[in-house]
Amino acid sequence: MTLPTRFSILSVFILLPLFTTAQPDNGDEVLFYLGDEPFSLKEFDYYFLKNSDDHTADSAKIKINEYFDLYLNFRLKVKEAEAQRMDQTKAFKDEFEGYKKQLAEPYLMQTKVKEEMVQVAYERKTQEVSASHILVKTNDQGNPEDTLKAYNKALAIKRRVLDGEESFDAVAAKESDDPSAKKNGGNLGYFSALQMVYPFENAVYQNEIGDIVGPIKTRFGYHVIKINDKRKARGQVLVAHIMIRSKPDSVSMASTKEKAQSVYQNIKSGADWNEQCQLYSDDMRTKPSGGELQWFGAGSLVPEFENAAFDLTSKGEISQPVQTRFGWHIIKLIDKKGVASFEEMRADLESKISRDTRAKDKKSTALKKLMSTQEFKRDEVVRKDLINEFDSSLLEAKWKYSQSHPNLAKAIFTTNGNKYTLEQFFKYVIENQKKRKLTALHTYVYQLYNQFEQKSIFDEELTLIEANNYDYQMVLEEYRSGILLFNLMEEEVWNKAMVDSVGLGEFYEKNKKKNYRLAEHAVVRRFVSKDSLVLQKVASQLDKPNSELDSLFNKEEPLTLQTFEEKIERGKQPWLESRWFVGSSIQKGKSYHTLWVVQEIRPDGYKPLKGIKGMVISDYQKELEKDWLKRLSRKFPVKVNKQVLKAYIERFEN
Repeated sequence: MTLPTRFSILSVFILLPLFTTAQPDNGDEVLFYLGDEPFSLKEFDYYFLKNSDDHTADSAKIKINEYFDLYLNFRLKVKEAEAQRMDQTKAFKDEFEGYKKQLAEPYLMQTKVKEEMVQVAYERKTQEVSASHILVKTNDQGNPEDTLKAYNKALAIKRRVLDGEESFDAVAAKESDDPSAKKNGGNLGYFSALQMVYPFENAVYQNEIGDIVGPIKTRFGYHVIKINDKRKARGQVLVAHIMIRSKPDSVSMASTKEKAQSVYQNIKSGADWNEQCQLYSDDMRTKPSGGELQWFGAGSLVPEFENAAFDLTSKGEISQPVQTRFGWHIIKLIDKKGVASFEEMRADLESKISRDTRAKDKKSTALKKLMSTQEFKRDEVVRKDLINEFDSSLLEAKWKYSQSHPNLAKAIFTTNGNKYTLEQFFKYVIENQKKRKLTALHTYVYQLYNQFEQKSIFDEELTLIEANNYDYQMVLEEYRSGILLFNLMEEEVWNKAMVDSVGLGEFYEKNKKKNYRLAEHAVVRRFVSKDSLVLQKVASQLDKPNSELDSLFNKEEPLTLQTFEEKIERGKQPWLESRWFVGSSIQKGKSYHTLWVVQEIRPDGYKPLKGIKGMVISDYQKELEKDWLKRLSRKFPVKVNKQVLKAYIERFEN
């Protein structure tokens, strides 16, 4: 499990960070006890300040008390997990060790290295590059001969382009293993930093317009790249759109184009944008908010849409219908902004760099710096002779060493005067050897040695960090407690609610009058048109389904009729209040008229358990947790130092 998965679940559940358990430092005040165990103000203060919003005098007491209640509940749960010795299980220890390795990386990577990478990424973000590529795929598990074959093929393709035999896009359409190249000639459009894999990004930013670069190796294979253009970054744009979806056939494209043009003319003639969006847009995700999208920049959306959006200059300006592979779009400009400042982008850049392959470069640079600060010294003679200690059994993962080997105590390297011996390396090999069919013995021996050397250097640095870095200590315990909490909640609350069908049924019956009422509602067909005569014709053909009526009335003019099927609660639609019975009625408006067809009135009642089981399970889990916390507070009596808590609150009020 990667770091975000489990802890995003936890954050939704407990609504506060995961707090640490440690004996109070000398001179640190005890905030409360659970049983006989003290918990310090220092820890509470650390996390409260880290995670709370601005603390104003009129809200400090409320915020701190709310936070404190959540903190107490959390501590009770973790203490129970420890009482059940969940932190002693092998599964817990293995998972926690896995998290430790991930959490350690930011502390092991030197600040200067990280800062340089963030600066370069920001500088690249201020420029957008247009490039085309030809891909020759490789298999990561393939043998060296296949990799060489792919490289030579890419090299030959590059020569064809450089010799002018054919244009780049023509060669891309014929030779590229990127399926899209057959349509776009390998053209990737404009993009910026952190949108392509790192080796590809480096190649385009480090070369000039018109250059043919490569072959460049990435995880996808070898790329031959043409740099088409570079320009100042356009920043970001915020737009709304009305989308008329189309199928790929020519008839559908023609009819949707006509419909889009009609909607566009309506808007240009003064029709309300939100009204037109509600009536005609096929983007169900955005139409409730007037078609508004999120801010985006170069390389985020399909080029046709992106270019049309950035071509708009005035807020409120409307584009003519724009075709993409999804259909036709009418775009309205809401706002534009340039590239954010370095400080504004820093956190986002740091986060993306930590997940990007350039993190490997960062690790390599940090390793070199640590080797220097740790006074690393390697015995090159011993290292060179390592190959003589191994045979083909290593490639079968069956290699062993003799305890009577005369040189087990011999040092391969030292750091800070600490010796790392041949025996330590041999033990590492025993634990980490894997079968290798396609790797030469010499290569595999030194792969294992390099891994051992790197691990030893980083582990030594991490030992110092664990002992001296308070932030890292807190983060480690945060994740330790988080794993315990998740496992305990799964056992005590979540799984119980899922499997206890009898208890769930009883909970539903007990709470259905309060929580699961189903209001009286009408099942409705709704038809909208500018022409009331059209609605009268529709009213005479209600035996036909909506889809058939849509096709029939929109055959000549695409916006003649809009059709909807809905469930409407009583009191939610004023027009129907005096017409709350099965039947039809026409509501006339200034621009549009509506035919309401009430098919059925469903009375007030209760939502059936089968239809809302997920919601009921969630509510049942909350009740189980509430009862369980009461039991825990009796098991581990809470004693709060009210004077310490009061004085802490007063710090924010003065």
